[in-house]
Amino acid sequence: MLLKFLRSAFRRVAHSETLVNRSLALRQAGRLHEAEQMLRAAAVKFPEDAVVATNLGVVLLEQDRAEEGVGWLQRALVCDPHCAPAHFNLANILRGSGQREPAIEHYRAAIAADPAFGHAREELLNCLLEVCDWDCAERVADELHTTIEREPAAQWMPYVSPLTALHLGLAPAQVKAISAHHAAEFARGIAPLQRAGSDAAPAIENPARLRIGYLSRDLRDHAVGHLLANVFSLHDRVRFEIYAFSYGADDASGYRKTIATGVDHFIDGHAMTDDELAAAIAAAGIHVLVDLAGHTTGNRMRVLARRPAPVQAHYLGFAATTGAEYIDYFISDRIATPPSMVDAFSEKLAYAAHCFMLSDGTDAVHVVADAATVACPQFAPDAVVFCNFNNGSRITRDDFAAWMEILRGVPGSVLWLQGANTLAVANLRGVAGRCGVDAGRIIFAQRVPTKREHLARLHRADLMLDTISWHNAHSTASDALWAGVPLLTVPGRHFANRVAASLATAAGLAELVCPDRSDFIQTALRLGKDRNELAALKRQLLARAAPFFDTQMRMRDLEAAYLGMWKDHLDRARIVAG
Repeated sequence: MLLKFLRSAFRRVAHSETLVNRSLALRQAGRLHEAEQMLRAAAVKFPEDAVVATNLGVVLLEQDRAEEGVGWLQRALVCDPHCAPAHFNLANILRGSGQREPAIEHYRAAIAADPAFGHAREELLNCLLEVCDWDCAERVADELHTTIEREPAAQWMPYVSPLTALHLGLAPAQVKAISAHHAAEFARGIAPLQRAGSDAAPAIENPARLRIGYLSRDLRDHAVGHLLANVFSLHDRVRFEIYAFSYGADDASGYRKTIATGVDHFIDGHAMTDDELAAAIAAAGIHVLVDLAGHTTGNRMRVLARRPAPVQAHYLGFAATTGAEYIDYFISDRIATPPSMVDAFSEKLAYAAHCFMLSDGTDAVHVVADAATVACPQFAPDAVVFCNFNNGSRITRDDFAAWMEILRGVPGSVLWLQGANTLAVANLRGVAGRCGVDAGRIIFAQRVPTKREHLARLHRADLMLDTISWHNAHSTASDALWAGVPLLTVPGRHFANRVAASLATAAGLAELVCPDRSDFIQTALRLGKDRNELAALKRQLLARAAPFFDTQMRMRDLEAAYLGMWKDHLDRARIVAG
C-alpha cells in the first residue's frame, strides 16, 4: 500500500532512486531478504538519505523485525524531519503496540509534511476511531468525503480501503469498486501459473478426495485461529484432503499447533516468496483454494492473482467483497448476504445451508463450571450486565448513545466493554457522564491468559448489545453465544453489519434480530427489566440445541459448498472441452 507514496518521494533523491526502485520490485515479488540486502548497501552509500532509511525500515517491519525497523524509521526522521512515509510507518508501529497517542501525532505530522499522502489521512481516521475520539474522527471523515465527492475515482481510491469505505457509509457499489481497484493493483504485472493440465481440459472425473487448501496469515493466536483451531479436524477425510498454507510467523501458540495437527498437510510459507508459495500450492494439486485474509493487513493477494488453484474462494477473514477477478466465490449464507445483495460482490456467492461462520466451542464446553472459578469485575449481585467486547473502532457515537439510553432505563445495570486503551477509556467515560450516566457503570475488562478463562467470565454477562452502525460483532458475537450470553442486533445493508444477525438466528435467537435501532433499544430495555426472560434465553443457549452449536453439521454445510464449487468448475470445463 505504501508503494506509490514511497516512489513519489524518490524523485527528490534521484541519486538513490535506482537502488530503491529495485528494492521495491523485490518487495512486490515477496523477496524481502534480497530487498533488505539491497537497501542496506544503499544505506552505506547514502547514509543521509531518508527515503533509503524509510524503505529499509519498512522491509524489516514486513519481516516481523519491529525493533530494527523502528530504528531505521527514526533514523529517517533524523535525516529529514518532514519525511511523510517515515512518520506514517512509525505511526503504524506505535499504534500496533498500543501507543495510540504518539501514533496520532505521527499521522498528523505525515499529513502536514505531505497533504497528498492519502493513506495517512485514512489511518488517522482509523486510529481516532480506535480511541473513540468521534469529534476528530468525524472531521477527518468529512475531509475524506469531500475528496471522494470532488476528485476522480482514480485519485482517491488508492487511499481508501474497503473497510474504511464501509465506515464512511459509502454505497455497496462504491465499496465493490474500491475492492476491485485494490485487487487489480495486487494483480498488476502478474501472469497466472501454468498448472499441470489445463482449465480447458482438466481431469473431468471427480478426484477420490477433493484437495482443499486454506491460505492464511492467521493460523495462530488470532481471531481466525480461535474460530477454526479445532474445526479443521472435523473435515470428512474420506472425501477431502486438507492443506493449510500458513504465511504468518510461527507464534508457537497452542492454536497453531492444534491447526497443524488437525490438517493433513501444514505448509509453513512464511519465508516463501509469492512465486514460491503459489508454486507450492500448485504443486500440491489443490482443487479449491480458500483465502482467509482478503484485504486485511499482510495478505498474500498476489499469490491468489497467480491462480495456483482452478477454484479460488474467500471465507471468513474479510468483511466485504474482495473485488478480485481471480477469486471465484465468496462463502456466506442467506442472512449475512441475501440474494438481493448479489450485485455488491464480484465473486459468486456460495451459500452454506446454515450460518456460514464455523466456530470452535472447545473452550466453552465447561463454561458454567469454569465461571465459578475465574475472577471477573465485582458486579453487584443484582446488576444487569450488558456487554460488548468489540474493539473501539466499531463503536460509533450512535451505538454508544443507544447503550447509554438503555443504561438510563435499567437502574443498576452496567456496561462491560473490552479492555481499552487509556484514551478510549477516558473518552467513553466522558461521553457517559455527558449522557447522564455515572462513569462508574462503564466497566472495562482486563486481558486474561486464555480463551477458556475469557469465555468463563463472559458467562456472567446477561445480554450482548451489538454494534449496529457499520460493523457488527463477528468473532466476539460467536464468543458470547458459546458463553451462553444472548445477542441483540440489527442487520444493515452490508455483509459486515449483517453477520451478527446470521449468528443470532442460527443460535435460535431470531427474535433478538431487531428491525431498527428504536426496536433494539426497546427490546434491550424490556429484557433488562425481565430477569426471568434473560435467564430463559441463557438456558436455551446452554442447551446447545440450535444449528450454531452443531459444528460438525455446519462443517458438512461448508464441504457441500466446496463440492458445489468443484462441480461448477467441472461443468464449465466440459463445455469448453466440447
